[in-house]
Amino acid sequence: MQATLQSCCVSQLRLTASCLAALCVCLPLPCAAAGPNLHAEIASQSPSDSGTPSLDLATASLPDAPQPQLAEAQARPDLPLAPSSFRLVNAESAVSPVDAAPATKLTTAELDDACQTGKLRGKPCKLDWLPMLWQAFEATAVENAGNIAYDSDTRNALTHNPYFATWFKCVHQYRYRQWSDDTPFVVHGIGHPMQGASVYSIYAQNDPKSRGLIFVNNGNYWRGKFKAMAFVTLFEIQWKIGPASEASIGNSGLNTYYSPSVIGRTTNETGFQDFVITPVYGLGWNIAEDLIDRYVMPHIWKRTHNRLILTALLPLTPCRDGANILRYKPFYYRDYPITPLR
Repeated sequence: MQATLQSCCVSQLRLTASCLAALCVCLPLPCAAAGPNLHAEIASQSPSDSGTPSLDLATASLPDAPQPQLAEAQARPDLPLAPSSFRLVNAESAVSPVDAAPATKLTTAELDDACQTGKLRGKPCKLDWLPMLWQAFEATAVENAGNIAYDSDTRNALTHNPYFATWFKCVHQYRYRQWSDDTPFVVHGIGHPMQGASVYSIYAQNDPKSRGLIFVNNGNYWRGKFKAMAFVTLFEIQWKIGPASEASIGNSGLNTYYSPSVIGRTTNETGFQDFVITPVYGLGWNIAEDLIDRYVMPHIWKRTHNRLILTALLPLTPCRDGANILRYKPFYYRDYPITPLR
């Protein structure tokens, strides 16, 4: 009796192991109910029984990774799958082919067109801040160098007065509530609009959404201009009272005196007008150069591509040509295909 119980237990353990292995390898195997005649039932099954495939535990392998044949069967619904089969599909099989050709790099003109038409968005269409700030710094350095070279008062103030104390005093004494700064018309009527137009060009040549647009009445053009106006305003604030400004380097506003050009009051040649004139008049100057580039320059470029002649045309678009120099391009360089010269 004890031997019979031991034999039944061994048979039960073997049958349980067979059922678990059959499930793992996706093979159907009937699992008989436990009972006293279990050993006899298992022994009575013939290996040649077509309804129950044989199972060799020594050679069976567990499906621990996605199998190619299972993925293929998943992709083809006409192939039947056993109800108890695993449907494992490798994630890489659902991805596009890896041998696809790499994306080609866009030229500047193609990038600008894609950004302006909305075909491309995101980081490639963002404003290039570092080149723009560097070019603005170059423009400030050139203007300060000009003041130092041609104005003896600027040279004297820079070499004899303490920098920080004098700068803070000039900013404090600046006449923010007075409109006129008592400077000649050539300074505030021509010089500052040209300064503003140059900074407008610096902004445009670093903004893919507005670069290459020459007076076209659309949203990209006007949005670019008004965004540039904010940058020009910040540039002018720095130029008047910033750390590299007329107040800090030229000590503008330090001394109050009488001048024959101002009757009835004293002056220190400071006023609020340049904070407005530079961005507003500069916008008008910049649009005027856009009009020249659209309606005048094509007729000239159609007749000649001589570099000396194109350089001699600097007075027609001086601010745009000056901005080209700040990015180390020729005077006649343009971001739009008007001339083949680059």
